Amino acid sequence: MAENTPLANPIENEELQKKVETLMKYLNKARDLGELDLFLGLFQADYRIMQYLKKHENAHPSEIADALKESRPNIAANLRILEQKGYIQRDLDQDNRRQVYVNVTQEGLGFLHRCDMQMMYLFAGWFQILGEEETKHLFRILELSTNPSAMSDELKDFHLGE
Repeated sequence: MAENTPLANPIENEELQKKVETLMKYLNKARDLGELDLFLGLFQADYRIMQYLKKHENAHPSEIADALKESRPNIAANLRILEQKGYIQRDLDQDNRRQVYVNVTQEGLGFLHRCDMQMMYLFAGWFQILGEEETKHLFRILELSTNPSAMSDELKDFHLGE
């Protein structure tokens, strides 16, 4: 898609509307069957927090919130749950008791490893089903959808429900 090319209006374009409806039908079917649960888990705050902590030792909750673009109260709630599960540990700074450091525990690293292995098996299965050519096509679609210079300004600024 060329830069600054306006998005087609699916309401006014019957062919495009049918494609969108077909895509939504397949996504809803996959969701209803639970086929997307593992994949969608990658986007859940708990998993994203754990991935962040794996790479950033002694993180402050505010750093986590800023990095993940989540609100601080949401991060605090997620950290409480992760701590109850034994996946993270929060420690007070001995010099400044208002400062809290958050780290992933061994149990948390085990959880991340299990998730990563499940994802590897899921994607490997998809690639076997798709075959080489369709996998290359999928990668090209993902490359285009994650490349801001390939998107129109309208698509970059799109927010659901607005």
